[in-house]
Amino acid sequence: MKSLITDVIGLAGFGSLTAGVYLQFGVSVALMLTGVLLLIFALLAARGRNAA
Repeated sequence: MKSLITDVIGLAGFGSLTAGVYLQFGVSVALMLTGVLLLIFALLAARGRNAA
């Protein structure tokens, strides 16, 4: 349950960041930022999984 709450908080923060960038700069910059952040997350998750 603790990890579920942490995941929901992380997703809410990620959504808020993307929404703020969208409101400030528009959809193209928001999509690029979201893609970069998801790529970084995937790389870190894969790195963490291989180290364990």
